[in-house]
Amino acid sequence: MSVLILDAYVDEPAALGVPPYISQYPRYLWGAMRSAGREVHYATIDQYRHGKVSLDYEYVVVIGGAIVPGRYMRGLPASMKELREIELYIKGTSILGGPVAMFSKEAEAMGYDHVAKLDTEASVFDLIEKGKFTQRRRTYEEWLEWSVKGAEMVKEHPDFPHYVIAEIESFRGCPRYFTGGCSFCIEPMYGKPAFRPAENIIAEIKGMYDAGLRNFRIGAQTDIFSYMAEGIGKYEAPEPNVDAIEELFKGIWDCCPDIEVLHLDNANPSTIARHPEESERVAELLVKYTTPGNTLAFGMESADPVVIEENNLNATPDEVMLAIELLNRVGKEGGENGLPRLLPGLNFLGGLKGESRRTYRLNYEFLKEVLDRDLMLRRINIRQVAPIRTEFPRILYRDFMHFKNRVRREIDAPMLERVAPAGIVLRKVYLELNKGGVTYGRQIGSYPLTVQLPYSTDVERSVDVLITGHRERSIGGVEVPLNINTAPRRAIEELPNIGKKRALRIVTGRPYRSPDDLKSVLDENLDLAQYITF
Repeated sequence: MSVLILDAYVDEPAALGVPPYISQYPRYLWGAMRSAGREVHYATIDQYRHGKVSLDYEYVVVIGGAIVPGRYMRGLPASMKELREIELYIKGTSILGGPVAMFSKEAEAMGYDHVAKLDTEASVFDLIEKGKFTQRRRTYEEWLEWSVKGAEMVKEHPDFPHYVIAEIESFRGCPRYFTGGCSFCIEPMYGKPAFRPAENIIAEIKGMYDAGLRNFRIGAQTDIFSYMAEGIGKYEAPEPNVDAIEELFKGIWDCCPDIEVLHLDNANPSTIARHPEESERVAELLVKYTTPGNTLAFGMESADPVVIEENNLNATPDEVMLAIELLNRVGKEGGENGLPRLLPGLNFLGGLKGESRRTYRLNYEFLKEVLDRDLMLRRINIRQVAPIRTEFPRILYRDFMHFKNRVRREIDAPMLERVAPAGIVLRKVYLELNKGGVTYGRQIGSYPLTVQLPYSTDVERSVDVLITGHRERSIGGVEVPLNINTAPRRAIEELPNIGKKRALRIVTGRPYRSPDDLKSVLDENLDLAQYITF
C-alpha cells in the first residue's frame, strides 16, 4: 500500500513550511505511515510543477495552506487553483490536509475524497489502518512517536542537507487558553498547552541530525519562555521554567554538537515583562545555546489600548518595551555569522476589532520610540488579520497602507542600518535567484535578511557577503573574497572606496598577480587585501 505526501507548503503564524523551511506536518504524517508499516514517499509542489512527480499512488495526501502569506524568494505555496487541479490527476484516494483543509471554507469544494479538518496524520492513519477516515486530533502518545519516526523524511527534501531548515514543535496550545487568548489566534482552541518532553524533542532533532541535517528552528509554539512553565492554567503569563529550558537546549547541543543553525520564533513579551529576572536568565541561555542572527517574534499586534482590550491581546505597550529592552541588553552583541545574537521582532495586525485612525498613529509612535531609544528590532511584520477564528470588521485600508509604507521608509531603513551596518561580513549567504541583473540570497535561519548583489553570479551556493549598502527591507553587498581577475565590473564597484571610475581602471588593467600589481594600477594606497583574491 503506497502513500505519497505532496508538500504544497504551509505558512501560518506558528509554523513555516516554505523553502528553505520544512514544516512538521509532512514529517508527522511520514512517521504515522512508518508506524503503520506502509510504503511512503515525499515530494514538494515545486518538484510537481517541474514534472518530476507522478501521482500514481494508492493514496496521495496533499498538505498545504498559506494562512499568513508573505513574500517568497524561491518556493511558492500552492494556490487554490493548483490544489483543485492536482486533485484531477490523482488516480488513487485523494486527501487534502494542513492549514488549507483546517481553515479554508473552499476546501470541501475542491473535489478531494477526504478533507482532514483536524490532524492530517491521525485521519490518514485511521483510514489506512482501520479503513475509516476520521476527523480527530493525534493523541499525545502518537505525537511523541510520529514526530521521531518522521525525522528521517528530511532526506527526501530536494534541498537536503544544506539548504533546508526543519521547523520543530515544542508544545501545542497557548498558556492564555483559559481567557480565550487573542481574538484572532487558533492556538487557544487547542485547550491547555501540551508540552513535549525535552528528551522527545531532542530525539526528533537527533534523528534529522543523524540523517545529515544541520539547521533547525524551534518555532512552532506560542511562547518559548512558557515552555514547561509554572502556573499554566492559573496565570496568563506563567513564570518561566529556567531549568526545563536549559535542559532542552543544552541537551540538543550535547547530542548534536555540529549544528549550524538553531533558531527560535515566538515569545510573549508579557511573560518577559512580568518575570524579568527569570526571563533574563532564559534569554542568556538562548544566547548561549542558539546561533547568531536569532529572532524572537513578539506578537504585539497593536499599541492601541482600545484594540488591546477588545481583542484580548497579550501585552501592553509598556510590557513590550520592557521585553525589547531586555533582549537588547542580553542579545545585541554580534555573532559569528555577522548579526546580533538574539533580537526581538514585532508583529502588527491591521483590521482588528476597535481599530481606528488613532490605532496607526499609536503604532507608529511606539516604533519611533524604539528607534529613538537606540534599541534594535530584527524585523517588523505588518499584515492584515485573517478571519480564521472569527470575522473582523473591514480594515481601514488607506490608514493601514499609510502606516505600513511609513514604517518601511522611516523605521525599517535606519533600523536595518543599526542591525547590519555597512562594512560587516555576513557569513554563509545562500544565493538563490538571479533576476534583472541582480542576485538574491539569504542566510539560512529565522526571518533571514534578503541580500542583493547588484550583478549576476552563480546561484545555489553559499558565500560570504560584505555589506555595502541598504535598501527597503534588504541589504546590498558584494561576495568576498572577490576574484579581482574574473569578477564583473559591477561587483568590483561595490568594494570599499572603489566606485565606477576605479572599477573601470581595474578591469582595463587585468590580469593581476598580487596586491602590488593592483596598487600600481590604482595609483593609490587602498588596502583591498582582505576582500579580494587573484
